Amino acid sequence: MESFLMENEGKVNILLVDDRPENLLALEAIIEREEYHLIKAQSGEEALKHLLKYDFAVILLDVQMPGMDGFSTAKIIKAREKTKNIPILFITANNMDSEHIFMGYSVGAIDYILKPFDPMILKSKVERFVEMYRLRQQLQAQTNALEEKNKVIEHMAFHDGLTGLPNRRMLNEQLVTNIHRAKAANKSLGILFIDLDRFKYVNDSLGHLMGDRILIEVSKRLSSIVREGDFVARAGGDEFIILLPNTDREGSLEVAENILHAFKAPFLINQYEFYITTSIGLAVFPYDGDDSNTIIKNADAALYRAKEQGKNKYKVFHTGMNIQSYRTFLMQNDLRKAIARNEFSLVYQPRVHIESGKVMSAEALLRWNHPEWGPVSPEEFIPIAEEMGLILEIDEWVLKSVCEQINRWKELGLPSMRIAINFSAQHFVQRNFIDQIQTILHDARIAPELIEIEITETAILGNEAIVSQTLTQIRQMGIMISLDDYGTGYSSLTYLKKFPFDTIKIDHSFIQDLASNENNSRVIVESIIWLARQLNMKVIAEGVERLDQLKLLTEFQCNEVQGYIYSKPLKPEDFIKFLSAYGEQRAAEQPKTNAAVEHTSKPKPDVEIGVNKDILKHAINQIKIENSLSNRELDVFRLIVDGLSNKEISEHLVISEHTVKNHITNILSKLNVSDRVHAIALVYETCIHQESIKN
Repeated sequence: MESFLMENEGKVNILLVDDRPENLLALEAIIEREEYHLIKAQSGEEALKHLLKYDFAVILLDVQMPGMDGFSTAKIIKAREKTKNIPILFITANNMDSEHIFMGYSVGAIDYILKPFDPMILKSKVERFVEMYRLRQQLQAQTNALEEKNKVIEHMAFHDGLTGLPNRRMLNEQLVTNIHRAKAANKSLGILFIDLDRFKYVNDSLGHLMGDRILIEVSKRLSSIVREGDFVARAGGDEFIILLPNTDREGSLEVAENILHAFKAPFLINQYEFYITTSIGLAVFPYDGDDSNTIIKNADAALYRAKEQGKNKYKVFHTGMNIQSYRTFLMQNDLRKAIARNEFSLVYQPRVHIESGKVMSAEALLRWNHPEWGPVSPEEFIPIAEEMGLILEIDEWVLKSVCEQINRWKELGLPSMRIAINFSAQHFVQRNFIDQIQTILHDARIAPELIEIEITETAILGNEAIVSQTLTQIRQMGIMISLDDYGTGYSSLTYLKKFPFDTIKIDHSFIQDLASNENNSRVIVESIIWLARQLNMKVIAEGVERLDQLKLLTEFQCNEVQGYIYSKPLKPEDFIKFLSAYGEQRAAEQPKTNAAVEHTSKPKPDVEIGVNKDILKHAINQIKIENSLSNRELDVFRLIVDGLSNKEISEHLVISEHTVKNHITNILSKLNVSDRVHAIALVYETCIHQESIKN
């Protein structure tokens, strides 16, 4: 049977039905062709059996047969779903009356062939039906192919191309659907927002191919951890979101703990072990938001809080959310737009050569002038930019801006001086870092000797080989290299020997204690300067603010100083004025600045970090008055803004958690907000408004 099927594979099946063998032989002789597979039946019953096995292009059916005649057979054929579209040619004597002919058409006949056969007509009609059959087959094949392609397209539209997990589009649909179901059934829905810790470093150091392999393995592990009915999606990059239907806060916490536990095991790729940790933000519908946008936003806010507190942990929305973390959460989105909006600027702090008293170089410092918040401290936004992977783009902007500024000063006739730039640790494991620097300097026509790159000890840790290679290439270009904040990290002598540093910068924390000699600062500073001199390295002291510090540094033969004793960081136009006023001043002489007096207080930084406490206090009091909060509600509200949980508020105010919940419910109702984050947002907006009035 199998050989019979293979022999006739690809041929067109034609069914010949006649009770007389000689008629079947005559039909076969007329229409037989190589591409036809002719199947013969001598009764209606036998024909129906063949129809169960084969697909036919056309049926030649004798009308007058003993037992089941042609009309009865045709009725059954047309009644079956599988065979109803097969064309039937009735074969009959030429003496049939019109009533019988009409009956044939009524039961599904396409045409009649009269006996005796006209070979040309019979052959032609069969060929036409075969052509129609083949055309239908082609159309069906095209339809099937289109359906398969549509399935592939639909799968691609709703699934991630790398991991095969549902993508954000399907996630959004599933989230809306699950929220509707949860509302209808009065059930809760858990949302876990997952982000891999420091995954940016994996891509930068090992390449995107290895990063993709890790993402695939992560997706498999997440899918294996969750329960049946849970929904895992890749939201983009190294972010994943899990929906937990019919799951309350405790159940969601259990899943989060299982994920953290599962990630303790390494990922095995190409015989290498990778230890990847993850941070998780958790929110639960309807308590943490009653629509898809709000619940995702709040889970994301909880995720940020988890990362802020050290990564490799989970955080529940509400827990620990305070005014500063809310500000930082908002800052992520605004940072992405800062370069395009031209919100960044550079200030320059001069570095004075002690022996000559001349300004030999300066350090470029980044500033962010936020359109609503005003100046934002680098200590606040730089860590966020590094975490988000934006620091590479920002540092590239800094280098280009410094080159442009050097050219502008040159056009004004000012003498060229070296400008120091701080680069993030991420650059030194970036593959195209050297090419990027060369391109920028070439395009700006800046000599490499006018650029100095500062690197901290922490940037070297764990990447000694690749950082050493990168720094060597930078030094070979002619760019100077400084080891920044020396003494605050490992203070490794191996680093001084192994890496091509030109300069060591002593951290300001040692300079602050220099005069009082607290913590043996004087011995440490003098030893660093002596050691650098033996290694043919120069020393720059940071944070010099008083004359007694300057005198000691002069005695220790420090090369250059930088700090408020000479100048705070200056805008480019103010830097020119400074050069004019102080360019020829000797370091041994008393600096002619406001900071030249002997004082013990540290100068106020030019940019304040975070939210101003006085403005925050006034904003909370204003909200109390406008919304008629009681004194006890005010106490609770202040602690909410500080980020305390219900339990912590209960312990702090010595009241029950039930009472705390009642106070919070009343506060949210009076403020006309739905949750803590919206309340904190209201406080923050009030702070911004008051600060704008103040300014």
